[in-house]
Amino acid sequence: MAGDRWKFECRTASGRPSGHNGRVRSYGQYCPVAKAAELLGDRWTLLIIREMLYGPLGFTAVERGLPGISRSVLSSRLRRLQRDGIIERQPDGRYRFTTAGEALRPVVHALGEWVARWVLSAPAPSELDPELLMLFISRHVNRDALPPGRTVIQFEFPGAPARRIWMTLEPDDVSVCLNDPCLPIDLFVTSSVSDLFEVYMGRRTLAAALAEGRVRLDGARAAVRGFHRWMQWSSFANAARAGAATGRHRATHRAGQGAPPPTGWR
Repeated sequence: MAGDRWKFECRTASGRPSGHNGRVRSYGQYCPVAKAAELLGDRWTLLIIREMLYGPLGFTAVERGLPGISRSVLSSRLRRLQRDGIIERQPDGRYRFTTAGEALRPVVHALGEWVARWVLSAPAPSELDPELLMLFISRHVNRDALPPGRTVIQFEFPGAPARRIWMTLEPDDVSVCLNDPCLPIDLFVTSSVSDLFEVYMGRRTLAAALAEGRVRLDGARAAVRGFHRWMQWSSFANAARAGAATGRHRATHRAGQGAPPPTGWR
């Protein structure tokens, strides 16, 4: 043992020691939850795992889903996850889960559902990233419902500054374009980033957002009707919707008792 700070060696899914110089700072507990925190508790690590759910991904593709991370930190975290036996690098340079990493899929989903059901509230201004929202939405397109050929959607986010982002949909490919692709537009979607995030996350249905004027669809009739079928939204939408309903019920119940409505937890 190397003193009180390093209680014992942490072996990983690959059977090799983990962390810097073969060791990782330990909680000093012989407990699977403590070990999980040692493996996945570093800043950005769990979000890299989230990105790998859509792998194999190259370095740039992983980085695209993690705005704010430095390339050096991302490189370090990817190396650490490789050492821990959670991901591996393919001959083409892309990263993918190992067998142990694949086993994390239901774990990440269960954690996300718990947060969506009990913790998630309206997005904060600092969380309103339209590019990240478009990336999330593009990952949940029902390709089987798309018409033949290419469909182009222009998302318009009024405000200061106003943003336009395009999405091209084909049965075998979905792409997000930050610059005008100079293609005919089939559908215009106008919304604030906050309102569309709440639709994507399931805290408000698309039908409700349209009725309330929070989202507007303009374009070919087939595209307007098809948009409802094409977008599957977040895999946590059902849990978030249940959490939002529970929050409203609690607020009504407490307000009837003269207590202020709850904040934070949902």
